[in-house]
Amino acid sequence: MAAQRPSRRTSRSTSSDVRPEKGHGRALAYDWLKRQIVSLELLPGSTIDESVLVEMLGVSRTPLREAVVRLAAEGLIELLPNRGARVTVMDLTQIQEHLEAFELLQRAATVLAALRRPSSALPRLHQLCADFEASSAAGDAQAMIDTNWEFHHAIGAACGNRYVERMYTSLLTDGLRIARLAMAYECYGSAEDYQAHIADILREHRELVQVIANQDAAHAAALADAHSNLARKRVTEYLSRSSTRKIDVPGSREARPAPADALNV
Repeated sequence: MAAQRPSRRTSRSTSSDVRPEKGHGRALAYDWLKRQIVSLELLPGSTIDESVLVEMLGVSRTPLREAVVRLAAEGLIELLPNRGARVTVMDLTQIQEHLEAFELLQRAATVLAALRRPSSALPRLHQLCADFEASSAAGDAQAMIDTNWEFHHAIGAACGNRYVERMYTSLLTDGLRIARLAMAYECYGSAEDYQAHIADILREHRELVQVIANQDAAHAAALADAHSNLARKRVTEYLSRSSTRKIDVPGSREARPAPADALNV
């Protein structure tokens, strides 16, 4: 299946403005559910209520179920035997495992892209780097999440190995909720912390494009590791200000209770 970038459809759509054209129900349900999960409008552990969604989105059960199965394959939804489905919960162990796997795949994809990238990949990388900077300048966290995904997916697409590309893309998608911790202003303790972290992302994006263009594999490996460490640092900082029992959910006005064994990201 071809990789799909995150949709930019608003997460607050209502039934009146999201009803699909005939034959587009699966895509609409997939885009809407994905946006709700990534934006944390649907919290980890939330039940996917099929009856409510069929009515609200104006789709039939078959395309809705197909969308749910696809999101389950991407790790954002968990299918429960004889109990429907729920938004995947990420506990501390899962987050650690994700970050470890992401570090390995990011390094592999970036180094291979530096070694093998076709010249035709470079304009795309330059453009996506610029798009991310524009999103940052506009203060649009969702656009930053989307363009960051697209930027790193483009690196994976340039690596010349379909298996590495597929696994890296899967981890990029699985980590969209973690990516929100890095892009959303409200996830930070201060404006200074936010600006410093975003400045590091911007600088490393530019440097990644440069080393891939120069086919400098050694520096590509070092930069990929540094970029992965930014994500690890961000999660650590967020957790240091949060509790596993009560966590400030990005985008909400008050803390919401989390399951005792789960982290709401």
